[in-house]
Amino acid sequence: MKKNLIASVIVSVASLVGTSRANAQIVSNSSSLEYQMSAAKTKGSINELEAISPRALKNFADTYKNVVGESWMKIKGGFSVRFTLDDVKTTICYDSKGSWVSSIKYYEEAKMRHDVRHIIKSTYYDYSIVYTQEIETVDTKGVPTYVVCLQDKTNIKMLRICDGEMSVWKEYKRAN
Repeated sequence: MKKNLIASVIVSVASLVGTSRANAQIVSNSSSLEYQMSAAKTKGSINELEAISPRALKNFADTYKNVVGESWMKIKGGFSVRFTLDDVKTTICYDSKGSWVSSIKYYEEAKMRHDVRHIIKSTYYDYSIVYTQEIETVDTKGVPTYVVCLQDKTNIKMLRICDGEMSVWKEYKRAN
C-alpha cells in the first residue's frame, strides 16, 4: 500500500510539475521578496501570478533563505517553485491555500546520503548511479523516499529506497 501510494505521488507530482501548461511564471529573489514577473505578457498571466498564495511565498522565504532566482508556476491544485541550490535541483509544491504538499530533489551520486549509497552499492556494486530523486510528501511524515537510477553495460534499473528498504521499481535493457 505504502509503495503504491509513493509511486502514485511520484507520477502525479512529476506530471503536474513537468507538464504544467501555465502561461506565466514568477522569478524572485526571496531574500528581498521583491518579485519580478517574467516569461509571459499574455492576457490573464498577471492575475495568475498575483494568485500565488502569500502563505506559500512566506513559507518558502522562511524555509529557503539562501535561494535566489527561483521560478514559481501555477499548477493544478496549487503552485510549485523550482530552484537550484548547491547543485541540487528542487521542486516544492504547495496547495491552493499555500500549505506545503511535497518536495522533490534531484541530484547526482556525490550528493547522496552515505547510508543510502551504501544500501545501493552493497548490492549493485557494478552499476553506476546516474541520478537520485529524493521525494517527501505530507503523507511520508519526514521520511524521504529515494528513487535512484542505476546503469551498467546492459541494464538500467530504477530503485526505490524508503526507510532502509530497497526494491527494484523498474528495469530496462539498454539499447546497443
